[in-house]
Amino acid sequence: MRSTRSCGGGGASRSSLAGLMAALALAGCAAAAGGFVLAQDGNPESQARLVAARARLARVVYLGESHDNPAHHAHQARILQALLNAGARPALAFEMLTQDQQREVDEAMRQVDGAAALDARLRWRERGWLDFGMYQPVFELALRFRLPVIAADLDPGTVRRIAKDGLGVLPEAERAQLASRLRPDPEREARLEREIAEAHCGLLPAAAIPFMAQAWHARNVIMARRISQALEKGRRVVVIVGRGHLERGGLPDQLNALRPGTPQLVVEFVEAAADDSIPPPGSSQIRWLTSRVDRGDPCAALRKPR
Repeated sequence: MRSTRSCGGGGASRSSLAGLMAALALAGCAAAAGGFVLAQDGNPESQARLVAARARLARVVYLGESHDNPAHHAHQARILQALLNAGARPALAFEMLTQDQQREVDEAMRQVDGAAALDARLRWRERGWLDFGMYQPVFELALRFRLPVIAADLDPGTVRRIAKDGLGVLPEAERAQLASRLRPDPEREARLEREIAEAHCGLLPAAAIPFMAQAWHARNVIMARRISQALEKGRRVVVIVGRGHLERGGLPDQLNALRPGTPQLVVEFVEAAADDSIPPPGSSQIRWLTSRVDRGDPCAALRKPR
């Protein structure tokens, strides 16, 4: 059995906070602290409205995906549509677009004839991202409602340099811009390094892992700075990002270090089977359960001799 109750999404059309709490109660969901879980078999349109209602309290809303899961992208578009229907006009920040692309992104959003053409204009597949079609509905909404699009991530060349040689290889001014603002936490860093090692199937040299952790932090710092710049212009921000960047010490924590007290909402799309135990979410978290994608053996490609 799951360790927390989940919401089916019934009766969620009201957008006020009072309406949200009533809808959650009708859905049989405990949400006293503001966090809740959305069931895999709920009505996705109603559930998206629940998320949008909760998002009224936030300046930044993270929609944390598994990049290759189509259900996650469909839910992102539903949530964005629900926010737009409620009158919000947020900026959209994408992990998949890097800061050095911003001019290119701005020109494409102004000049492109339809969202499908953005695949080539943004060099989406050329830069290694998965099927643009999964992201296309979100871009269609951005074009239709003329939402600003933020190219949020650190440029890949700098990421590679840090991952190879560490932050110390960068000039002092650049290093200062990318250094983590978080308080030292050895337990947090040890957990991050374990996750990096596991994600690479235990095949990384031990000496490489701390530098890769520095690169992960640097990416979160620059994304937090890009979001902060939009907030300074009075914009709310919806962030399309891999859910790994929402872990402890990740993007929300870096933004809070830059702008303490900024109201943030983390929406994680979590692949889960019916009998999985789902940890209870925090007060500013929503977990939306989805089916899993069959990825086969994720380590097979890494084990092949080069």
